[in-house]
Amino acid sequence: MKKIILIVLVFISFLSHAQKNETISIPKGVVYKYADAKTVEKAKKLISENLSENNDYKILQNNLIIGPELWKRFKANEKIQKIEGGEIQFHVDDVILDGKMSQDMTDSKIIWDEFKNEVSSEYTIRKANENELKYYWSVISFDIEEPLLIVETEKHNYILNLLKKDLKLLWLDEAPKSTNNNYVATTQYQNGKEIDSVSKGIKETTLEKVILLSSDEELNKNSSFEDIELLIKKTDKIFDELFKNSMKSGKLMVEFELKKKKNEITYAVKDDLDLDIMKVFEQRVNSEEYPNSKKDPVKLRLIYKVNSFNDVE
Repeated sequence: MKKIILIVLVFISFLSHAQKNETISIPKGVVYKYADAKTVEKAKKLISENLSENNDYKILQNNLIIGPELWKRFKANEKIQKIEGGEIQFHVDDVILDGKMSQDMTDSKIIWDEFKNEVSSEYTIRKANENELKYYWSVISFDIEEPLLIVETEKHNYILNLLKKDLKLLWLDEAPKSTNNNYVATTQYQNGKEIDSVSKGIKETTLEKVILLSSDEELNKNSSFEDIELLIKKTDKIFDELFKNSMKSGKLMVEFELKKKKNEITYAVKDDLDLDIMKVFEQRVNSEEYPNSKKDPVKLRLIYKVNSFNDVE
């Protein structure tokens, strides 16, 4: 009897350990949200199944984003070049990075098939390390939420970010592959590139950053990258017309809450911004027509600098 009880206790202990979340080292400043162990394991299994010969494309949805690092290679792919539309831009600090987004399942399957062709039979699926998180964080403007997994091959480390709710693949990218197996934790990234130190940029008048305050899932359900891009372009045009010749220095924040019926816009300024110009800016932006959300609210924030440097942590 004692032996049976001991076996049961060992088995229970094993199950408890197996279901425990695998924690990883999160770099300072990176917002990382864990999913439960069961969800992460389901995601790993789904990726493996869709990389097999019995691929059923269950991991895909209509919208699949190719991140800027992977797009550098994939944009030369003949099959992917046939995908019409879906060109997107990521506003990161003082640069604009190009990417691609599929808009239906046919296009998503083309992207996945080309990704699958690059992945050999020998690969591992794991959570991201510090360098990979630093790179991904330097490109995106939203919190990192699991399942975020790396498909590691001999030549490439692919970033796959799935939606927690339905395990559909939202983001496919490539992380810099370190030759050091220990992954030096002091590496820094800016605009998706490895750098020695974070640059403050140059003193100028321009859009500094775009911060998405809604999750991937909320954005995917209630808006589109085309709508977000249109909003940014319209606001940029008003900003440029009014502030390009301003002699004062400061920062300007515009926060949009896109709703189904009526959008809400709030503003904030700091330093010595020209308040007379700011008053006209608010009037112009408030009178502009911006896209509404499909159902639930979507929030984003635009940070502009006027004769100023970038904010550096």
